[in-house]
Amino acid sequence: MSAIPVTYGPYSLQTTNVRTTRTNVFSAPRNNIQADKLAESDGAVIVKAQLEPKIFTVEGILRTDSIEATQHLMDQFKAALSVPNQALDIQYAGDTRRFISTAQNIMLSNDRGLASAGFSVEFLCPSGVGTDTYASTLLAPTAITTSTASLGVNIGGTYQAEPTIVLTINTLTGGTNKTVTVTNDVTRRGVAVTRDWAAGDKLEIDTLGKRIYVNNIPMDFIGQFPVWEPGPGSIGVMDDFGARDATVNVEYVRRWL
Repeated sequence: MSAIPVTYGPYSLQTTNVRTTRTNVFSAPRNNIQADKLAESDGAVIVKAQLEPKIFTVEGILRTDSIEATQHLMDQFKAALSVPNQALDIQYAGDTRRFISTAQNIMLSNDRGLASAGFSVEFLCPSGVGTDTYASTLLAPTAITTSTASLGVNIGGTYQAEPTIVLTINTLTGGTNKTVTVTNDVTRRGVAVTRDWAAGDKLEIDTLGKRIYVNNIPMDFIGQFPVWEPGPGSIGVMDDFGARDATVNVEYVRRWL
């Protein structure tokens, strides 16, 4: 059986001379949960849950045909892995998982007289989660002709999605000083933009980057950026125009614990 591909930035950790043999990168990060006790009652209620940064290790062997060549390889290895904030890409389930990480402890063991060295590298992934290496369509272009729309979606991955939502207004009436609101229909959390709207306007909501644009211009807004848990969900779109014909499409990058 061939070894699975692993890279850190442009540097391969799975070659003839560099062999990764073990990693715990697929373990879930610690979930930091805060619970407050109930007044005059047993138990507690969870008030906050937040993922901690993921710390994981990658272990393996450096091997060449001579002691000197292995020592040069050790230097190259340390130089490559000392570059911070690189994509650690590893094959998983027929796809590639990406963890933006920094090596925080590089350990090498080289017994005297051997043309091989063991390595154990501890990485820190600040976000705590991995991602796909590409964006997926969450909602194909869908027409909206009513003031309230509820659009069903199915979130992939094992962690909450923060998609990019694009709403293009094809035609409308009564767009002066009006509001467009986009929400998670389940949690009711969402954002609203009020302005003078016109045909051809394009509203882009980047929930991951926490930014909103209209026609590529940053916009003020009210509310909280919504997130969607894995599985079935719904995106709500509302406005107070007189009439409208709009198109919405949504993309996201799946995230993995």
